[in-house]
Amino acid sequence: MTTFGAPTATLPVVAPATTIPLRLAPHLWAGAVFFIAFTAPGWAAAFGAPAAAVAGIIACAGVAVLSARTIRAPQWRALPWSALSFAGWAAASIAWSRWPETTALTWTLLAATTLVAIALAAMLTWRQLVSALAWALAAVIALSVAFEAWAALVVGGPVGIEFEPVDAATERSDIWTNAQLFTGGRLDGIVGNANLLAMLALLAVVVLSIRLAIEPRSRGLFTVALAASAYLLVRTESATAFVATITLAIALVILLAARTARTTSGRVRVYLTAATLGVITAGLAWVMRRGILTFLGRDGDLTDRTEIWDLVFARGAAQPVVGNGFATPWIPWDPAFSDWIVMPRGLHIIQAHSVWVDVWFQLGVVGVVLLVGMYALFVWRTWVFAVRRHRWQRREDRITATVSLLPVAVGVIVVIQGVTESSPLLLWGWMLTVLFLAKLQPRGRTSQIGSSRHARREPEPDFI
Repeated sequence: MTTFGAPTATLPVVAPATTIPLRLAPHLWAGAVFFIAFTAPGWAAAFGAPAAAVAGIIACAGVAVLSARTIRAPQWRALPWSALSFAGWAAASIAWSRWPETTALTWTLLAATTLVAIALAAMLTWRQLVSALAWALAAVIALSVAFEAWAALVVGGPVGIEFEPVDAATERSDIWTNAQLFTGGRLDGIVGNANLLAMLALLAVVVLSIRLAIEPRSRGLFTVALAASAYLLVRTESATAFVATITLAIALVILLAARTARTTSGRVRVYLTAATLGVITAGLAWVMRRGILTFLGRDGDLTDRTEIWDLVFARGAAQPVVGNGFATPWIPWDPAFSDWIVMPRGLHIIQAHSVWVDVWFQLGVVGVVLLVGMYALFVWRTWVFAVRRHRWQRREDRITATVSLLPVAVGVIVVIQGVTESSPLLLWGWMLTVLFLAKLQPRGRTSQIGSSRHARREPEPDFI
């Protein structure tokens, strides 16, 4: 059996042959955890915030139980300290927060997501990770299509949160889906937001493509799910997702070109060429920005985002260095945020619609620096990991080379989404970022987060 020769932070869990349920449990439960993270807004829209919280607690509790059963004492040097440093600064902001209750509550969500991501990185092999993500995303896509069809065919119109009827007086924040499957409008899916659904659809296209490339089982099912993901990606009409798709395609072309270059000088030429073309393209995009925005169906203020950013900058100017206190998302029932930014038709804003604006507002320049360092490390490790895994001599090498593209793709999706959304700071965006940081920790004597109580000691995790 071939081992996966990539720098990694984890040793896969291998239970005894007589303990089949324990061996399979982390993989199966990871799929459920990912599904809950992907669909959290839908849980809140359907049954209220308490139901979403209960689902999250159950997910975390299951991971904690499995971790206690399968992982030995952690090796502290192997933890993703860049992510933990950011989380630590967010915790420290409780001391000076202008909204301490919101800071404590939202930081608890951040901490729980971080710990779950680290635990999953320790328990799952790369192949198990791809499988769990594929099943979870396929379920999200199927549920979104079914939900939109139900709203259009059965309800015959928009559906309000908690299944309330919608009329002309209903605020935009209280509409779950506009039921436009057959009318040509944007689809909101089970998550109740076209932009969030678009990024999930793009992630599904990536994950399902990799799953189809490495695994012969259930190909018919995942092919249908892939086609549905591509359909939803188009029907969401998300400008951010469009830019992320183009950026991802360019990144993969550069990555594959770097793989074909067998020498350092060859890779340098690839990067210099890409950088030159990138500067030229960025310059042309800036000059043609109005035409591009018109093509994407957006106006010059990026769908009210510049107005939101101006208000956030004005309020955050009081604490530019350390910030005003962590709050992701802005809790709508907190008086500090409940009636602060309300757009037309009663759309209550609960985020700054930019990771960078939100982090500066909440955690100041210090928080921005910590996040820049974390993302820079993430991009570096995922890129090096993918470039080095380019062997094609054996089937196992092809699988390794294919799966190594996943962290790069996730990095592109999260970074691009973060320009116009704050979602990468919570739930699946943050979870996958921390998870891959943990999986790609440099190898060393104490580089493993944890190991199975029953597994034999191996220098590298078993990929197949």
